[in-house]
Amino acid sequence: MPTSENTDPGRIRSGGERIYGIRMTLPSDDTFRLVLGDDFATFRWYATAEERDAALADIRREHQYSRTGDTPTLIYQKVERDKPPAPIKRPAA
Repeated sequence: MPTSENTDPGRIRSGGERIYGIRMTLPSDDTFRLVLGDDFATFRWYATAEERDAALADIRREHQYSRTGDTPTLIYQKVERDKPPAPIKRPAA
């Protein structure tokens, strides 16, 4: 499942040179745009395409505690990119 770490592509532990993500944006008529802005987008990153695809299937399903018929209004787009360098670890002062 997604964690706070997978929003930072430099923290993805992958042996490969590519990482795989899900870009989430709002539909043009979504009222959350009034709060988040028209340019809102967020990403979730995964080490493999298979891991990303499994997470995407889970995100899109009707969840156990949702009301009947509730579905997410976000727009999901599969993305991939070169893996960025890991964050720099600074020694404790």
